[in-house]
Amino acid sequence: MPELPEVETIRRQLLPQVVGRHILSVRVTRSRAVRAHATPDEFIRLLGHAAIIDIIRRGKALLFLLDNGRSLLARLGMSGRLKTADPSSTPEPHTHVFIELSGGVELRYIDPRTFGQMAVVEGHDPDRMIELGHYGVEPLGEAFTPEVLCRALSGKTALIQAVLMDQTKITGIGKIYADEACFLAGVHPERAACSLTDDEIVRLHAAIREVLQKAVEARGTSTLDAAYRDAAGNVGGFQFQLHVYQQNGRPCRVCGTLIEYRPFQGRRMHFCPCCQH
Repeated sequence: MPELPEVETIRRQLLPQVVGRHILSVRVTRSRAVRAHATPDEFIRLLGHAAIIDIIRRGKALLFLLDNGRSLLARLGMSGRLKTADPSSTPEPHTHVFIELSGGVELRYIDPRTFGQMAVVEGHDPDRMIELGHYGVEPLGEAFTPEVLCRALSGKTALIQAVLMDQTKITGIGKIYADEACFLAGVHPERAACSLTDDEIVRLHAAIREVLQKAVEARGTSTLDAAYRDAAGNVGGFQFQLHVYQQNGRPCRVCGTLIEYRPFQGRRMHFCPCCQH
């Protein structure tokens, strides 16, 4: 968390606010936030006074494309946020990077747990970057077909849930949308990936795309801890459409059976024991 819909929401909100602006100054208040670099000064030097010419998303990562041939890579981790603010305004707690832009705008990176980070990387093509080149197919892109999903699942004895969250296979999906996609497809998340039939794979493919598209339209999901907020500081809206994620003990919206969960990778997978097989 944040996953693909949350990161895409932030990208869309930041685009009109920062593209075309030049970097005037950079301040780093916690070195862990730019830990890919030897020092914060190196991070600042590589940014220089470049202009931001575009923002693209790859999985759960954002790339601010710069006119100096580099990109500012932002990974939000578990609790990271990006927002714009007036440079003179009081920063929120845990604001670790301040990037002042022309036109009186400051891009701020906030991360209480600092699992995320920012880094300056070479180039503009994520597929050629060592940091992102191992990422799998984009689930909302044209390249993601039922056949591609079938190949990702084929021969895998791992749980379906694990394969869906494997960023080297399909990028951008985490716990929330793996749970929800499995529910919509009627597939139990504890099944082995290789056990799905052709019809189930087609259903799961359609469910993945539908869930992600609806979540983007709703500006993402703010779960029970409300850690995710968009670039405007607002909570998302997809939490009101969740069927199983964090719904354990509540009746299924479809059949009324109580939603259950199982431990999974230190967290939980949620499902309806009646609707999912």
